[in-house]
Amino acid sequence: MTLEALQHLIRAATALAEDCQFLVLGSASLLASFPELSEATSPLASTYDADLCPQPFDELTGLMLEEAMGDQRAYYRRHGYHADILKDSVLETLPGGWRDRLVEVPGCPGNHALSPSDLAAVKLLVGRPKDLQLLVTIRSLGLLSAPHVKQCVAQLNIPVEMTPRVQANYKHIFGE
Repeated sequence: MTLEALQHLIRAATALAEDCQFLVLGSASLLASFPELSEATSPLASTYDADLCPQPFDELTGLMLEEAMGDQRAYYRRHGYHADILKDSVLETLPGGWRDRLVEVPGCPGNHALSPSDLAAVKLLVGRPKDLQLLVTIRSLGLLSAPHVKQCVAQLNIPVEMTPRVQANYKHIFGE
């Protein structure tokens, strides 16, 4: 995924859902803070989707966007990338205060992406190998601040039994 592809997705989604703005929630959200990750050698080069959450969300709009821009739809076959349309219930899994840390998507006024630290906290919670590898890579590029990520992790609303896994993932990435 490149910043240009993300911008194109947002513009296309906005054309379909004129009354919405979009939150970028997945790995593609990093492009709002680090446009240099658009380069062919970046860890996002093999990402072909962006997780978009329409604001305000409604089921019909979500369904329309998914049918128009989802995986293996005509938009994907034509452009080589697609949007995964997320319901707004996913916002409940984000760290407290995340709205205050949103980053505007360059070239797409009014559309925002998660901050890198909020994204990292969510990826530490999910803990999939590909997510942890992405964090290792962007940490090695100096693009993540361990103290900021730790603050976001502390603001996750998670069951106590998940805390050891999140802490172990954090230690794996940051060595603390």
